[in-house]
Amino acid sequence: MRSADRGLTPRRAFLALALAGAASGAAAALGACTPSSTPRPSAAGSAAAPTPGAASAPTVAGTVTGGLDTPWSIAFLPGGSALVSERGTGRILEVPAGGGEPREAGRIAVRTDTSEGGLLGLELSPRFADDSTVFAYYTAAGGNRVVALRWDGRSVGGERVLVDGIPAGTFHNGGRIKVGPDGLLYIGTGDATRQPNSQDLGSLGGKVLRVALDGSPAPGNPFGTRIYTYGHRNVQGLAWDSGGRLWASELGPDRDDELNLLTPGAQYGWPSVTGAHSVNGSIPAVHVWPNTADASPSALAIVDDIAYVACLRGERLWRLPLPAPGAPVPGGGTLPGAAEYFRGQYGRLRDVVRVPGRRELWIATNEGKGSRILAVAV
Repeated sequence: MRSADRGLTPRRAFLALALAGAASGAAAALGACTPSSTPRPSAAGSAAAPTPGAASAPTVAGTVTGGLDTPWSIAFLPGGSALVSERGTGRILEVPAGGGEPREAGRIAVRTDTSEGGLLGLELSPRFADDSTVFAYYTAAGGNRVVALRWDGRSVGGERVLVDGIPAGTFHNGGRIKVGPDGLLYIGTGDATRQPNSQDLGSLGGKVLRVALDGSPAPGNPFGTRIYTYGHRNVQGLAWDSGGRLWASELGPDRDDELNLLTPGAQYGWPSVTGAHSVNGSIPAVHVWPNTADASPSALAIVDDIAYVACLRGERLWRLPLPAPGAPVPGGGTLPGAAEYFRGQYGRLRDVVRVPGRRELWIATNEGKGSRILAVAV
């Protein structure tokens, strides 16, 4: 499949370069045919060029596939292909490992009368080799839910509800699901534009949930329920660093988009406070984008303790070096070295995931029926 990028060769050519293992050689080979990746300062003015010897700057290698209809989540299968959810159609597509035309592997009947609801997160069971289970988060008639599906090698089906009753609304549906290093399932939810949900420990809205693979509350949860953290507005990304710390990207209102470091049982301030401030014991954000035009963060991936945040309104990818495990976490809402890439070049960015075993990200754009998945070397 030909890449839609200006002057880019097919993705396989770039993968060949990546497999050759020469990042500098790949950069030289790409030369003028890749977009500029010059980092720009963060809104707080603290950005710097990546530290010499650190991971290389993100570089778009090509288009994996195109013609998607509002893709929301990417989950890699063991053979290297990936399942991709389409928010509005409810379709689950399989994209070949080498890129190219996707095929439909299943379809979920989702609510279509919401602006931000539909088929959202996908994730594979940590026991996938034995149970062939794919988890999905979607908006149903009665609210948002998380279900388990069975993969038979060609398609998904046999839906089984694990978590139901997550508040749904026109906006703020959350939807990210990820399996943690503890083998448990983490679920990011939104307040469904009903702000009291976030502080209400009787509601699943505005929370990060942690559940066993059957949907029951995980052992050791701080409140004895499914709730892991609360006081969130609309959690969009979840990822762990090398020390096992859980980070979350979160959409602010008309200000203060956030990157948060999650602690079991902690509350993160919404709706009383946003950003790097604290009231009533809330945990301030580690990194804040005061102007939502710079971010509106969606998904989050972490590679070698560097966070990569896909942005919607901001139409860019943020690269944020995280504090080393065990090191003090900076205060003030600014991570040193934050830099942005691809501003305005590929439209709204929805999902970002690491390709297993490679220093490569797949990034799903959010451009309606003209959406695509980009391969990005890091």
